[in-house]
Amino acid sequence: MTIQPEHDSFGGYKSNRRNFIHTSSRIAGGVLLSPLLSWPAMGNIQADNEFYWYKKPLRIMHTVLREIDAKDYDANAVVQYLIKDGCNVLCVNAGGIVDFFQNPLPAANINLFMGERDILKEITTACKNAGIKVIARIDFRGVEEHIYLKFPDWFKKDVNQNPVKTNYTKPVLYESCYSGKYRNQYANDFVHYVMQNYAVDGIWHNAPGFNGICYCPGCQASYRTAVGKDLLLLQSASETELALYMIWKAQAADQYMDRIKKTVKTFGEDKVYTAEVFSMYGVGQRIDSGVDLESARRHFDILVSVAFLTENGQGDNIHYEDLNYGNTIIKFLKSMVPDREAVVMYGGNGTTHRLVIDPPVDLKIWLWEILSAGGRFWNCYFSNVPTLTHDNRNAYNESDAYNFVKVNEKLLEQHIPVANVGIYYSNATRLSYREKLEEGDRFGSEIRGVETVMMENHIPHDFILGEQMSKKTLEKYNLVILPNVRCMSDKEVQLLTDYVRDGGNLMATYATSLYDTNGKQRHDFGLSEVFGVHYAGKKVNTRKDNYQYILNKRHPIVEADSVNTELLFNAGYTALCKPTGDAEVICTWVPTIINQPPDKAWVEKFSTEFPTIVQHNFGKGKVLYFANQPDVLSYEMGHPDPRNLLLRGIRHLAGSSIPIESTAPSSVHIGFTKSLIKPGQYILSLVNTTSGPVRPVRELIPVHDIKVKVRLDGKSVNSFKILRSQGECNITSKGQILDLRVSRLEDFCAVYIQMIT
Repeated sequence: MTIQPEHDSFGGYKSNRRNFIHTSSRIAGGVLLSPLLSWPAMGNIQADNEFYWYKKPLRIMHTVLREIDAKDYDANAVVQYLIKDGCNVLCVNAGGIVDFFQNPLPAANINLFMGERDILKEITTACKNAGIKVIARIDFRGVEEHIYLKFPDWFKKDVNQNPVKTNYTKPVLYESCYSGKYRNQYANDFVHYVMQNYAVDGIWHNAPGFNGICYCPGCQASYRTAVGKDLLLLQSASETELALYMIWKAQAADQYMDRIKKTVKTFGEDKVYTAEVFSMYGVGQRIDSGVDLESARRHFDILVSVAFLTENGQGDNIHYEDLNYGNTIIKFLKSMVPDREAVVMYGGNGTTHRLVIDPPVDLKIWLWEILSAGGRFWNCYFSNVPTLTHDNRNAYNESDAYNFVKVNEKLLEQHIPVANVGIYYSNATRLSYREKLEEGDRFGSEIRGVETVMMENHIPHDFILGEQMSKKTLEKYNLVILPNVRCMSDKEVQLLTDYVRDGGNLMATYATSLYDTNGKQRHDFGLSEVFGVHYAGKKVNTRKDNYQYILNKRHPIVEADSVNTELLFNAGYTALCKPTGDAEVICTWVPTIINQPPDKAWVEKFSTEFPTIVQHNFGKGKVLYFANQPDVLSYEMGHPDPRNLLLRGIRHLAGSSIPIESTAPSSVHIGFTKSLIKPGQYILSLVNTTSGPVRPVRELIPVHDIKVKVRLDGKSVNSFKILRSQGECNITSKGQILDLRVSRLEDFCAVYIQMIT
């Protein structure tokens, strides 16, 4: 339940205390770590002829114009680039911090380089004439000093009622908050004016949130009305007080975005409202913006996640992201809302070196990876289009992918990944990593490890979001993987218990279900009955000089190794536990064997009472529990033992339900999607990432003679069409089985398949 907004005397909004108390009462006895907003049910999928344009394949160009770009702005040249590049949408500055139109509103900051021109009018008119949609970019995070001095009561204040200024911009901006007039009355007047007077098709809401605590009169009054007490002081606040504040702030953010969206939608449901979805691996700060995944699901018509080739959010550590990261993001977004367009915003070298070229081969792989999961593109340049700026080398680097989508638009509409293996994603677990954990792990390494193993071995998968999980959600999965899902509610525990009892299969690692959603440790695993082990009360640091002893040499996940070894690699941390009587112990923890001096590096007995891997048959289902961290080790170290254990475990539990077999090497990733609206329609794709040993990729090395066998739902293959291939493609089919043989793969191959259902 959300707080119902009411106007107050500050030009912001008040909160209804009754609703706040109803919502916040759920943190009694513990510290809340995630917003308590319910997930709305997904609406019915529209019939094909009812699709709004933003539910069809999007090919977006985003030019974040600088002030000086207005001097020689040529709208017709921009449109010509968009047409040649295969774009169907342009996102371009409207304003906020700097206005690119002749803004008559009181807090206008009109671009002085524009003179008497109206850049927004010029480009929207040119795009409309060319049949290109336009999304207007707005940004109300703050203003320059001369605007602040006109309206000082509209903005964020610290505890001493001084204005709060940004420390990362030039010039310094005076920040705004959710209750102030700038983000509310003024922002909505601004959006209304733009929508009414310009040929725009929607709004991109840049930087919708703010961090920290605002003490302006509006925020103080709103908080007091909702909570019944004064705003907290950050330095002396308890965890419970911080949790209450974040409930209020999340709801204030929700109402703020809801007001902007309603303004947009007054001009028609075909008008789009969207903003960025934050990284699925980012844990944020204890006092963050209050804008989270729930905000995206509730408000954004397009799910857009920022995923630059070089992610550089951690200080000066600029590095290249995994080549499959864009693919992962799309699977995640599609799992969240399947019938919404999932889009990756990329470009600009992670924004730190935005004025020069992105590595072009990496970019090509990046886009094909996104496409292979059913995703679309949002190319963000921090100036004008590449032919009209300082570095022209970016020009048309995305054209192959954009034009592929353009040509095959009807076949690509409303596609989602095919999967009967699901990786469990827990928001409560993500937020728990804000506290320093004894293991020192980064959130996401577990997920990346599991996903890397499946990507490299061509096992289709997607994500299960804990907040959305239900009995019906779980029904489609033959196997659910819990990569150290440490925080889990009693409801989640019960749903997963019932899932396995009814015949589902489960794989879990390390501290899964050992904590509740408030981060409080249980005395035993919540899923202890399902795992077939009890927590012994201790985690041990097994990073160095540690091993696993193979106890059951005939078990399928160790049989291939046990012929030649009795020990397997172990590192990371291990949760000591005791097996139940009906659990099958596969491997056990070996006490640390200190390697110095080497003469003394031995122990009397390898085997101990503490298992590292057990199989437990529970009800009609099977479970593999790893007491250690093969998922983290697979990603961060890459030793073959944990990778092989995960892979064999997945194959052992999923069995014949895995629909793809292939001779392709691990450097070729296979995409497999199906249509939500056209039964029996599939896209099978291959993405080549084969290259040298370093990033960025210098060159792609072609792969030859790839065989793929895929099993599809339906009676038999009705028809197929090769959408893109560099070499010869031979396709044969028999019943539900389609065999594909590709003689040469350079970058991307795709085949459309229609089944008889």
